[in-house]
Amino acid sequence: MTPLRVRLHREYNRWYKWLLRWCWSIQGKDAPRVYMFHSVVDTKEQVYSQFAITKESFEQFIVQLEEQGQKAMDADMLLKAIDKPCKYANHYCITFDDIYDTVYTNAYPVLKKYNIPFVIFVTDELVGKVDPWSKMPMITKMHLREMLKDPLCILASHGTEHKMFRDYTHAEAVKVLVDSKRILAEKYGREIELFAFPFGRRVEVSNDAIRCVKEAGYKCGFSALDGSLKQRWLSGRWFLPRVLVDETYCLKVIGYRLKVIGNRL
Repeated sequence: MTPLRVRLHREYNRWYKWLLRWCWSIQGKDAPRVYMFHSVVDTKEQVYSQFAITKESFEQFIVQLEEQGQKAMDADMLLKAIDKPCKYANHYCITFDDIYDTVYTNAYPVLKKYNIPFVIFVTDELVGKVDPWSKMPMITKMHLREMLKDPLCILASHGTEHKMFRDYTHAEAVKVLVDSKRILAEKYGREIELFAFPFGRRVEVSNDAIRCVKEAGYKCGFSALDGSLKQRWLSGRWFLPRVLVDETYCLKVIGYRLKVIGNRL
């Protein structure tokens, strides 16, 4: 892409995110949400970026959702909530991108403890390797297979490689999407219905790539844009918004929880 096109894409992405947040603010707090996580680390010292939170914060976040009376969604319920979001107010879905090994060691025990379904968006080529950016180990094949024995764990696609979809031609994008669907199904014996774009911001995904998700046979696609499922009319079924949960977001939620508890005493 030329420098001018990159600048235009960034400006478009900035205004698009603002519009999503504005729509969220006027549609109430009871809209169904899809929460996005990456790595769940042991200590605050290991929080390397907005893509990592501590296991303590993660569990307190889950506890807060449960205390608010919100209901976790599995894949079937999630697909219904996309079509009829008003019917699924106060529902949520937990998702993980990339799948670090800490998802198995730190997040999975919490989700199992509270019986919470969760979606893992897997990039097959990263399984068993080390993330070159954070230097953290990705999930091992053994741990991935162990989680997939649990019906709470929903396997989904994150592409065959962790690459921006704006760099693919139409044919290449369709091939990556179809191949990922097939490879994951053959390796792990699960039907693959959901997809999430690597990176996933509007500037990093072309309109053509979004259309390819439908063409490849997925039932929906997810972005990294902030918002609730009530905004599906704005982003479309193949580029649905999610809520990135980092330490800052967790602290806001946990702080609200502590305030409520204090008011009850």
